[in-house]
Amino acid sequence: MLFLLVGAWLAAGETPRREAPVPRFGAETRMVVMSATAVDGKGRPVRDLRQEDVQIFERGRPQKIVHFTHARASHARLLILVDASGSMEGERKVGNVRAAVEDLLATLDPADEVALAGFDHKYWGVVAFTRDRDAIRSGLLELTPFGSTALHDALDRAAYDIASHGESRRAVVVITDGVDTASAKTPDEVIAKSKALDVPIYTLSIVSPLEDPRSESFLGKDIDAPAILGANMLARYAAFSGGAAFVVSEPRRLKEAAARIVGEIKHQYRLGYDPPEGPPGFRAIEVRTKRKGVRVRTRSGYVPPS
Repeated sequence: MLFLLVGAWLAAGETPRREAPVPRFGAETRMVVMSATAVDGKGRPVRDLRQEDVQIFERGRPQKIVHFTHARASHARLLILVDASGSMEGERKVGNVRAAVEDLLATLDPADEVALAGFDHKYWGVVAFTRDRDAIRSGLLELTPFGSTALHDALDRAAYDIASHGESRRAVVVITDGVDTASAKTPDEVIAKSKALDVPIYTLSIVSPLEDPRSESFLGKDIDAPAILGANMLARYAAFSGGAAFVVSEPRRLKEAAARIVGEIKHQYRLGYDPPEGPPGFRAIEVRTKRKGVRVRTRSGYVPPS
């Protein structure tokens, strides 16, 4: 990938100690490369997209695609970020978290790599990238819910941690109840930075049936429950990064969400173009497809070299 590695623990099992700089392209390349997911009208991954099917626009102007990699040309790297704060305490929530991780592990290909990180009022690495699924399971048992929740800070760190891991398909999956009580950064600050990174963020909000729009017990979208507000904020993260957001309250829905997430990661595309000259600062990107009924999701933009 095109960014400096912050999370050395991803490769060496150590916790990162310093914040990352604002993402910039290295001197050796100016090409803008991005992960992209194509889905049909039912949200299912489109597996046979071709370069001629795709159009890239920077600030509304079409760009020539110079890099196009098919979805399965490389293995995937998935960073699972688990909320280990006190708000996740309780047999039901702990059981749902473990079930969600198990569903993700079961759906990935054997060659895919997984890392595990946790957060409460701080963020830390638990298991570096590995193909050993039992190592992830063991690491998950080390996470005991306690303390306040710095969700936005954790998402900021997680996105940077994975943002420099090669040309592989990759994503962050955060499993949480969506309630933030201790972040130093605001959601808008984190979104402003994360939307420039090439890291799709998938959010899995574990809530009660009263807070789940798909449950018969749902209280309604206008209820200002913390979990509902948190899920709405997580949906913004997902949208700007090119990922997707899920709200679940029962095991069956967890399995469905895990299958959707991994299905999209398995069928990511890698697109690239040479950016035009222009002023510094954030540049908006839009990816469109000529194929009827197909939608392409990707990050919202990038920050060019100064």
